[in-house]
Amino acid sequence: RAVSRASLGGQWDLIGHSGVSAMHAVMRPFSESILFLERVQASTFARMQGTSENGNKGEHFAWSTEFSANDGQWRALDVKSNMFCSAGGYLPDGTIVSVAGGQPSDEVQQGYDGIRLYKPCNGTRCDWKQDFNVHLQEKRWYPTVESLANGDLFILGGSNHAASINNERVNVPNFETFPPLPGPRKTIDFPFLVETLPHNLYPIVHLLPDKNLFILANTQAVILSTSTWKITKRLPDIPGPPRNYPLTGGSVILPLTPENNFEPEILVCGGATDFSTQAKGVASCGRIAPLSKNPAWEMEDMPFGRMMPDMAHLADGSIVIVNGADTGTAGFDRASDPVLHPVQYLPNERKGRRFRVWNPSVIARMYHSVAFMLPDSSLLVAGSNPNGSPVEYGEGEFPTEFRVERFSPPYLFPHRPSEAAAVDLEGSDEITLEGTWYNHYPETVRVALVQPGFITHSTHMSQRYVGLEGEAHKEAGLVRVKAPATSGLAPPGHYMVVVLLDGVP
Repeated sequence: RAVSRASLGGQWDLIGHSGVSAMHAVMRPFSESILFLERVQASTFARMQGTSENGNKGEHFAWSTEFSANDGQWRALDVKSNMFCSAGGYLPDGTIVSVAGGQPSDEVQQGYDGIRLYKPCNGTRCDWKQDFNVHLQEKRWYPTVESLANGDLFILGGSNHAASINNERVNVPNFETFPPLPGPRKTIDFPFLVETLPHNLYPIVHLLPDKNLFILANTQAVILSTSTWKITKRLPDIPGPPRNYPLTGGSVILPLTPENNFEPEILVCGGATDFSTQAKGVASCGRIAPLSKNPAWEMEDMPFGRMMPDMAHLADGSIVIVNGADTGTAGFDRASDPVLHPVQYLPNERKGRRFRVWNPSVIARMYHSVAFMLPDSSLLVAGSNPNGSPVEYGEGEFPTEFRVERFSPPYLFPHRPSEAAAVDLEGSDEITLEGTWYNHYPETVRVALVQPGFITHSTHMSQRYVGLEGEAHKEAGLVRVKAPATSGLAPPGHYMVVVLLDGVP
């Protein structure tokens, strides 16, 4: 039987126009709709009727859209403050939270301490809401947000003003939560963000199953207790150059599954060798088990160097590494040589056999690009605006990009069943899924929870893949699986449920 090119290396398809350049992206719960967020500038096709923040009536620019991956259409959303280089996450009820941002403009207020909420609703009237009396304790630019085991959002670091590289004058070496911390102290000092200057913007943060936090900035890594808010463990430095903005690498907490006893491992890949337009992309990846008795970085090279990578979970438990460049660094007009090939990382293979190169896109996805898995197990890829001022098609090497792509990994080309309906886990520790069997070996069925997170600047905040324990019954047409044992494995919130038959979602 002939083997198709797509079944070996995947397939790229254009699926629509984003309306705004997709600097930030977050999925609306229980849908294939995505919210794109952009900085305040002229690179937008989105307009709104009404009164702008400066009081002007009539049509005004919009810097956020809701995009449908089903039909490629978008609608404009209204924002009251600048979301430039912001961060975000979800509350347990599915409310999307965007925090921090950039400078004011004629049409919006400053967003450095902004808190913007989007509560999903029926119909097309959902929009961003902002109460300017409710704001962050600190002004932040390039912070990181991570969901905690109790459902609160942990907000770490950043600078208090726009900066190409962090420094002592603008550094914000503390953290806070949303909702705010109880008691009189609303922020907690974190000297680690002084020790790691200047390469510590968008610090890497991952929630561990013991409910504490893995944090990496520059080349240093620690574990922060969420009960005492003290560093409980200092880990070895990752070899190579710093991995945070502007030398931007990427990271992911590898799938937590019954097969690996839910033991966490962190994978950090790529970056730039120096803060220079001539720097080369880093090929190395570091992998560490932070809760092990003697944690150490296991180093391995990707097939080629890549800075500004997006690292996203796929349905089969592998990781896709996509987007970015091989020369330069993150920031405006600083990178060249786009890396067009996605690379698959197979966590369960032995060292030396973990990487596979897939078919390339034809669109350069440079600074300010995003990628994440959709409910149908394909990958949405959008964004790229590496220009200080918007650049139209034909006017520069890397124009401000509005095209949205869907990448279908090879696992999508065998015969597949349809998607199942949503399941509510409240008050239950078991999920039952019904369907028709497409194979004869129930023991090959796997079920997982996937949270794509809030994505910006190669930082996939709160991204998570949790395999579920359970059993399959072919005769009854049922799969029964247990919900995660603790909120350290899966913080309260919404997830996609992925069912794999022989590795096919």
